[in-house]
Amino acid sequence: MALRVIAALVFAFLIALPPAHAQGKATVETVLGDWPDAARANRAVPYKIYYPTNVRGARPIVIFSHGLGGNREGAEYLLRFLAENGYVAVAVQHPGSDTPAVRGELEKSGGALDREDAAGKLRDSTSPQTAAERFRDIPFAIDQLTQMNANDPKLRGRLDLARIGMSGHSFGALTTLALSGQAFAGGRFSFADARIKASIAYSPSKPRMGDPAQVFATIQVPVFHMTGTEDKTPFDRGEPPESRQVPYRSTTTADKFLIVFAGGDHMIFSGRDLRGETRPNDPKFHALIQKASLAYWDAYLMGNKDAKAYLTDGRFKQDLGANGTYEFQLR
Repeated sequence: MALRVIAALVFAFLIALPPAHAQGKATVETVLGDWPDAARANRAVPYKIYYPTNVRGARPIVIFSHGLGGNREGAEYLLRFLAENGYVAVAVQHPGSDTPAVRGELEKSGGALDREDAAGKLRDSTSPQTAAERFRDIPFAIDQLTQMNANDPKLRGRLDLARIGMSGHSFGALTTLALSGQAFAGGRFSFADARIKASIAYSPSKPRMGDPAQVFATIQVPVFHMTGTEDKTPFDRGEPPESRQVPYRSTTTADKFLIVFAGGDHMIFSGRDLRGETRPNDPKFHALIQKASLAYWDAYLMGNKDAKAYLTDGRFKQDLGANGTYEFQLR
């Protein structure tokens, strides 16, 4: 038992060490608010911005989109970490598929909603119309960040709008891939935004319709895919966890990376919801997610050659060890 404890402490120490490209920790503050979209009947889009206060110059931006039933408080372990390392991390909350939309009616009824009512709420929260509004939240958020960079007392001049990364978990991973170029309805619809330079999809999913090779053929930006061997939800309709690797396997037009965490479940990426219990392996997985994400953003948003080498020369794979499998392809 003592040896196990010592081994665990050694692992925790090693994984906490930053790669050579990492910055010293910056002090972080947050800004919360709502952006009303006049073009969509004043749809209010809540946000939470993490920004470093003692780092000079405009900083690259990483946007994060939550999963079904989530909100702007999710993935704090990751977004605060990115801000500590010099990024402006922006959590966007999506009305219609957020915590109030998915859980609100159930909580108001005291749990009295029957299965049919619950299924109806779920259909509304994942409908094509809800998804499309969710996708539109991101270009709108970038427009608002542009205005804040010009006028906001706290953020004026702090945002590097030429270096924007997109990320998200689960439904947020679909949002991420949509903004990165995933095609819909046989290619008739695209939500791609050229302002996004690179993306990370945490728990992506295979497309519900269409040939994956065609669906992902229009992705032109680098994407890091992260999933786990136990990455399932009650809404997967029988899909095995391996199906979350389909977007990676089907992308042939841009640099791509894939981690599959051994024993990793669906909620390790979000930090679990506000009522979820932390599991024993969460700190280990979170440290690896932080390390891989930071190296990736440093490589593709900052042009840091050592960060890219860390991901491609075997150093990160060595850090990952038996905690998962790792692969990549550079185009």
